[in-house]
Parts: sequence; structure tokens; C-alpha cells
Amino acid sequence: MSAESNPHVVALRAAYRRWRETKGGSADEILALFDDRIEMRSVLASDLPSGVAGRHVSKAEAADYFAALAREWEMLDYVVHDFVADGEYGETVVAIGRCAWRHRETGAEVDTPKIDIWRFEFGKATRFTEMFDSLAFARAVGAV
Repeated sequence: MSAESNPHVVALRAAYRRWRETKGGSADEILALFDDRIEMRSVLASDLPSGVAGRHVSKAEAADYFAALAREWEMLDYVVHDFVADGEYGETVVAIGRCAWRHRETGAEVDTPKIDIWRFEFGKATRFTEMFDSLAFARAVGAV
């Protein structure tokens, strides 16, 4: 199965498109992909003074993450340009792109490559890991 015909990639492409169109104002399409027991991880250390840092282990905690992200950051841009799917049914999907954000309190801007790793089981995402320039984000919030 090619990445383009993979149902998870099709759903992710639509969710990321909406995320970009709303400048991070609506995570509904992304949250709809999550299983109630999603394990969501960010590369930001959990001791960073931010609601987006660390591990979130339920759909409710993931929703809190997106709410904190909208409170703390202004999305400037978010582009996913490649998807790679693996597994018999494309259970693992990697989204490759870049994002740019402005921290609302400090005004610092971050423009970074972005890689998201998704794991799907029975049609729902059970794991989500995001990777980006965590040092630039830590600097933007004044933690470093």
C-alpha cells in the first residue's frame, strides 16, 4: 500500500491541512484521530514551564496540550510535505515538515523542522511523538 492510498495518511493530510488553515485554532480533526488512551509525547522536557512539555496519556490530556499550545504560542506556519507509512496496514506513519511559532509572552519566534510519528491500532492513533528543535522552544520561553 502506498502512503498516498493509506487511509491513515489520507486522514492525517486532512487534519494537518485544517490545523494549518486555522493557524492552530482547531485541533478537532487531530483529536478525532486519537484513541481515548493515546500516549502523546513531546521532545520538550517535562520540567519546562509549559503546558506543552512532557507526556500526555489520554485524549483529555492531549486536548489540554492543544489548548495550552494555543494559549502560549501563535502559529505562523505549519507545513507537512511528506508522509511515510509502514506496516501491513500502514500502522506507523511519519509526517515530515516544518513549523513556525511565536511565543505570546516573549515574542520570540521559532522556525524548525518538524517530524511526527504516529502509531495506529484499529483505526485510532494510540501513540503520537513529535520532534522539533526543542532547544529553540526552550529559549523562546526563557527557560535557557
